Amino acid sequence: MYDSGALIAIDSLRDGESLNEHKKRLVHGHRIIVPAPVAAQVVRNPRRQARLMLALRSCEIVPFEEDDVSPVGQLLATSGTSDVVDGLVALTAVRATAAVVTSEPDDIAHLLDTLGVDLVVLRA
Repeated sequence: MYDSGALIAIDSLRDGESLNEHKKRLVHGHRIIVPAPVAAQVVRNPRRQARLMLALRSCEIVPFEEDDVSPVGQLLATSGTSDVVDGLVALTAVRATAAVVTSEPDDIAHLLDTLGVDLVVLRA
């Protein structure tokens, strides 16, 4: 699972490492999940973000559904945090039993700890 920081790193012309890691994940058959609000945070000008748009094509974009509203809100209340997208990333990762690639590993780890789940959190 990618959060916005992972996608920003892939999109960065200065960060070839993140794009290479993305390609390796695909070669190894990893299913890469991106919540739709995460993609919306980083897509600004698709015509100028070719790397990002190509990477997103290889990802499974999952929607923020009505059924997600209460669980995300409850997680934020319980964890004492307020970032809705981070809450959705954590819950989606738990549902998919997925590692999370993020630029905010401490924030995501805190949410996962609040849920009582131990998943791999990698720095983007």
